[in-house]
Amino acid sequence: MAFKCLTREVTGQIVLYRFHGYYRLTSEVDAVVTSLDLDQGMDEFLPVTVSDAELGAAVRRCHDATRFMSFKDLPRGEAAKAANKAWRAKFKLWEKKALQLTGKKTLRELYEGASRAASTRTDKVYAFFNSDQESATVFTGIPDLWPDYREFILPHPVDDATLGQTARAALDAVVRGAAPPADW
Repeated sequence: MAFKCLTREVTGQIVLYRFHGYYRLTSEVDAVVTSLDLDQGMDEFLPVTVSDAELGAAVRRCHDATRFMSFKDLPRGEAAKAANKAWRAKFKLWEKKALQLTGKKTLRELYEGASRAASTRTDKVYAFFNSDQESATVFTGIPDLWPDYREFILPHPVDDATLGQTARAALDAVVRGAAPPADW
């Protein structure tokens, strides 16, 4: 049974990456759809050598940094186009920061062997989900009906060490080229 919750139950949403000796945790902004919060969110790099408790504490901080916006507060028309263009420019800077930190020259190099996971928090649980590396530089979520889908559920509250261990497990569950069910 796949994890389900109502939008109003979500208290945090983040994305986690592991690449070339680092974890990167970025909070999201939730306004009907979610995206990396490149304006006011948390974006933290940690060496992969951090303890489970240190990683778990960072996961918790990142969840706490999630911003929620009402659909009515989203820009419309030309303002939406301008906001999208500004976000894309910030995303390029977000990628550049990772390239500089890891010493990689291209996104293809950065994402080679990388892992990505997503996490949602409610008042009752932390849920982590594995991802599919669909192409050299693109990660996507895996539909819950597919055989490669994995979720990791922890009761909330939970200690930092267990939170960190579970984040690592979700990152370890990355799939490269996930396939749909045979009867798809």
